[in-house]
Amino acid sequence: MTEATEDVWTAFRQRLYDYIRARSRSSEDAEDILQDVFEKVHRSVGTLEDTANLTSWIYRVTHNTIVDHYRKKQPSPTAQEPVVVVETDTSAAEQTLAPFLHDLIAALPTPYRDALALTELDGLTQQEMGHQLGLSTSGAKSRVQRGRAMVRDQLLDCCHIELDRRQHVVDYQPANSEPWPQDCACAPEPGS
Repeated sequence: MTEATEDVWTAFRQRLYDYIRARSRSSEDAEDILQDVFEKVHRSVGTLEDTANLTSWIYRVTHNTIVDHYRKKQPSPTAQEPVVVVETDTSAAEQTLAPFLHDLIAALPTPYRDALALTELDGLTQQEMGHQLGLSTSGAKSRVQRGRAMVRDQLLDCCHIELDRRQHVVDYQPANSEPWPQDCACAPEPGS
């Protein structure tokens, strides 16, 4: 180990371990990743031209090493195993809620309604929508996020939504509060 690597080890070991441990599945994984990081640092620290960026460089190496560590652990298909991509159909709950979501989007203030209509209903990217509406990319993203939040809040006012791990609607039920908002997809049929 060179003197520079020893200095890096002394200065960064605990901080990097804490950083890695917060992003890893176990302390054993964290130790393995930390060792990989310092191997990479040892091999490359001499090639670093700007030592003022040493800390950010080390954290970038650490982040990439964490990602690589878990990417390696994912099983990859072998030549004998065909890769099958299964497209799941929209759930019945999503199909039932879809028309109601159109109504919620239509009820938004104009800037948010236009942004969501173009991205969520017409399929434009946020960048394309921003260009069409004369917004910067960050402004377009912000408008879509705010519009989605408004729709989500309106929906959650009347419905309890159950999502799967991919954030698809699996089921929904009326909230326990009455009266339900007019035209709520969750509201029971009149007289029931």
